[in-house]
Amino acid sequence: MFSREGGGTLLMAACTAIALGVVPNILEQWTRRPWVFTVVFAAALLLVLAGWVLQRPRGLGVVVSLYPADRTQASRVLALKNASRRAHTTTLVVDRALLWPGEIPVQDRAEIVDFVARLFDAQLEELRASGNAEPEVALYILAHLQDAFLLGRRLADDVQTSLVVMHLSQQAGRSVVPGVALGSSLRDPLGAHQRAQVRQLLLAGRAEDPTLVEIPVIPGQQRHRLAVIVRLASAASMVDDAHYVAATGQVSYGPGHDTGYRLPDPGPSGIQGPCGAYLVIDTGSAYLPDDPGLNAAVATYIWENWQTARQQWAQHLGGTTAVEGLLFFHGPLPVAVALGWLAARDHLTLVHHDLRLPQGTPPPTTAGA
Repeated sequence: MFSREGGGTLLMAACTAIALGVVPNILEQWTRRPWVFTVVFAAALLLVLAGWVLQRPRGLGVVVSLYPADRTQASRVLALKNASRRAHTTTLVVDRALLWPGEIPVQDRAEIVDFVARLFDAQLEELRASGNAEPEVALYILAHLQDAFLLGRRLADDVQTSLVVMHLSQQAGRSVVPGVALGSSLRDPLGAHQRAQVRQLLLAGRAEDPTLVEIPVIPGQQRHRLAVIVRLASAASMVDDAHYVAATGQVSYGPGHDTGYRLPDPGPSGIQGPCGAYLVIDTGSAYLPDDPGLNAAVATYIWENWQTARQQWAQHLGGTTAVEGLLFFHGPLPVAVALGWLAARDHLTLVHHDLRLPQGTPPPTTAGA
């Protein structure tokens, strides 16, 4: 009775009786002025409509925290739970710290993401079975960027009518705001206005589409690998560090400075060599504006440039080589989810960046981007 749905149902029942039943009979004993009956009837109908709005299903909110137990995010998870419960009829909470209290190996991350997506699907199917309309779905996520990318890739396997990725805004007092909508429109080519919006965010000197740059050939180089370096948030050395890793295959400048990046498995050779080429998309901004449309345009822009660079590099290598991409990314979680969704069928891997690894002062002559 005290829930939103129960209150709405009670309001509808009571106001229907007021409009059509008891109250008109009582009013007849007090007055016969038609306008009094009209006002009461109209007010009751408005309240019936308000009750209907309150009791109607408002979709599913899925709160996902993929941080391990040793990196507690309890206050942020609570903020997402509260936001979901205010906005949706049903809330599903999946907290890795509770489900898997121990440390999870890197290779099992895809399995965790798949399990989360299966829970997501099961809850959604239950709502579909109990209602006539396709439920709206919102994803409230806290995760490493790599896990967010993997979840976006996994969600691309499921057909959703409406899926909005929410996030904690850094600009609006950590309030929960829409981040990006996942849908087929993400794969539509950018219009002139959208492209101009994205280019306005890029650093001066990089206002045009990024250029693919070949890394000089050295022994052990993995020429089929292409590095895509994307900075959408303030991180002073991110571009230099990512470029160094891509150009050398080394994740550390030396004992005194670790970049924090961890490259994926190099394959049977066991040798982690440099990439063959790279491109840089850099805004240098502290935060992107809280604009779902702009976030979608940025994700599409990155994906388009990755597609173009992959084709160019494949042609350069001879056209028969399968080009793989390494995505060095620093930016909003919703954009990472959208990139995973867009690149679900691509050989593109987001390179994990562990900020807990020791950071020192790099040599004065670091490789620039």
